[in-house]
Amino acid sequence: MDVSLKDRYASDVFGLTYREFIEAKTTHYKWRLIVPEAVENLRRAHAEQWSLEKLADYLNSSVEEARQSLGRYIMSERVNQGQTAAERIALLFQEWMTRWESDPRERKLLARDLSRLLSSQLDVAARSGENLESIVHGLEKTGLPDPAAEGTGKASWGPGWKD
Repeated sequence: MDVSLKDRYASDVFGLTYREFIEAKTTHYKWRLIVPEAVENLRRAHAEQWSLEKLADYLNSSVEEARQSLGRYIMSERVNQGQTAAERIALLFQEWMTRWESDPRERKLLARDLSRLLSSQLDVAARSGENLESIVHGLEKTGLPDPAAEGTGKASWGPGWKD
């Protein structure tokens, strides 16, 4: 499964794994048509330095949701500049830590530590015969429940479309 750069941006912005996005894109028009348009608006907003109010109008969202979406888009854009998976993962760790650490040097050190911890876990998995696909599936299923799935079950962004 080859995932296009635009699909990676959409997945990252809207909180789906790449596999989930590709599957949803084939069956739901919002993922196939509306989400790519929203990502294009995020690209334009970033490139043209739109106000958050203008972006919120284009996304049909609140200003805070527009801010968060733009932040996730910028993060995805930076991460996906990496040429290899190892580069993208290291960049991802650095970008993710901007939420808690403002010093770029400290972020790089923390990202390096986290990358090394991850590499150790992947090494143990490889040595014990686990394959990468089973690790990916396992990671997709771990963690806390999706906040978007709680409550009404409706996404907090975009127009009130029907599935």
